[in-house]
Amino acid sequence: MRINVTNVMKRNWIAFGILILTILGCGGAGVGVGSVAGLVLDINGNPVRGARVFVDDGQLRETLSNSSGSYNIAGVSAQDILIKAEYDNGSTFFQGQNLARVFDKEQVNSHNIVLIPSNQIASLQGFVQSSSGPRIAGARISAKPTNGSQLTSVQALADENGNYVLGGLAGGVTYQVMVSFPGYQSADVTRTPSAGSPITVNFSLGLNGDPLLPSPKNLSLTAWTSPVELTRDVEKSKAMNNVKKFIEPRYRKSSTSRLTSQGNPVEVQLYWDKFDSQQILGYTISRKRGSDPYQGVDFLRDPLAESFMDSDINLLDGINYSYIVNATNTNYPDTNNSLSDDSNAVSVTPLGDMNVLPVTFAGSNVTFHWSAVSNAANYTIYVFDVYPGIMVSSYANNFNSPATGTSWTYNLTPLASGHLYYYLIMGSNSGDSARTLSAIGSFTAP
Repeated sequence: MRINVTNVMKRNWIAFGILILTILGCGGAGVGVGSVAGLVLDINGNPVRGARVFVDDGQLRETLSNSSGSYNIAGVSAQDILIKAEYDNGSTFFQGQNLARVFDKEQVNSHNIVLIPSNQIASLQGFVQSSSGPRIAGARISAKPTNGSQLTSVQALADENGNYVLGGLAGGVTYQVMVSFPGYQSADVTRTPSAGSPITVNFSLGLNGDPLLPSPKNLSLTAWTSPVELTRDVEKSKAMNNVKKFIEPRYRKSSTSRLTSQGNPVEVQLYWDKFDSQQILGYTISRKRGSDPYQGVDFLRDPLAESFMDSDINLLDGINYSYIVNATNTNYPDTNNSLSDDSNAVSVTPLGDMNVLPVTFAGSNVTFHWSAVSNAANYTIYVFDVYPGIMVSSYANNFNSPATGTSWTYNLTPLASGHLYYYLIMGSNSGDSARTLSAIGSFTAP
């Protein structure tokens, strides 16, 4: 079955059509204003604070990324627009950019920018034309590393003459590059650009035959509830994201906070099998709360996507949410075939807050204590011999034999007496689809 395209999706696609006409016609005037937000990251996925982020759409608007690496720029023209960032640490100058689609009177989130040392920046250039010859203005060029190191694609648009320049790429990294435009069959290539002079890649798009695409396969999800301290301490935020990536390699950061009753952020991340097709335009994301009907929550305009973070600030713990994903072909939303059948449906009830109690000692024994979390079936304790920042793995953990009560006595790799250790506790539901993390604590081994 296929659900009806919601008003939200229709509105966004109509807005995109208006934007294309604006780009071709009057250069962006009179289309309204919105705001754009996201994260500034280094090439390893770490937040960058103090980076200059700016938009120049005829009027320069700029801000600095905050202590968690996030930025927010208001008053941006409602159109497809390039967001740029730069940072100078005194010895190296870093730059990055990405394309954001801004809608009138709305804020668009998760437009992340990856900063790359300026002497390592690479780019592609060329033109996009139809197979019959005419150039295609407004075609979207997307590039994503084939090693899965980045959350979203770096994107650019072809100008009124069908020419494009796609910057913000890392030299020596292999990218899958795809070009798409409504009504045309997409084209894709794999390229490894070098730093310095851009390499030329031209594309020719044939007409789309309007195929009904397969539904996205193997949709899965993980709900995370994280400690509120993440909103106050950038170092702990980095550490918590590192821990999540250690526990779940597919984890990607979100730039928006959701709150539990205690003020802790909740997020739900979806994953599906990447689908390579020259007919795909993107994905629609639909969610329902409890027994309510499904509603469209986003149109992910990224043909190379294989994950999506639900960043709705209204997500709550203890409420059941269900999701489905549909693939869209390049005729979306104009034909019956343009929306695929539904993916498998997945559901999750985010867990509540993970509250720990003081560690106790009895001789050389160390015992961890916590308050029971409703609907949590077991608890895993992660111990670190240094502060769990980026690239720090767990010194020891009981993942293979998790605790089921409200305490656990350490019995793994011996602890060094007098050494300072760090720890966190993760509660999981019976299906391991919902996880809640404690704040990072510390203790000195007896």
